[in-house]
Amino acid sequence: MPSSAPSALVTDRGALVLLRLNGRFYSLSQQALRQILNLPEGPPGVGITIDRDRLQFEFAGDHQTATVTAAQLGRILAKRIPMSV
Repeated sequence: MPSSAPSALVTDRGALVLLRLNGRFYSLSQQALRQILNLPEGPPGVGITIDRDRLQFEFAGDHQTATVTAAQLGRILAKRIPMSV
């Protein structure tokens, strides 16, 4: 069965990120996302661009960016963060 395309939603003025990767849902703070992406702490606010299986995260407040595949991010999240329903 094919998995669904990744999706993301940023809420709470950029402080909370909701992700759907490989049919699983994750809810994490923007600071937790930065930590997972090996980026330093910074001001709230993140933009997310999804191109097929690639997610690009742009933190405009301090000009940080990170790009990962949905599979990579899914593996990292599965290890570190409990799945949301």
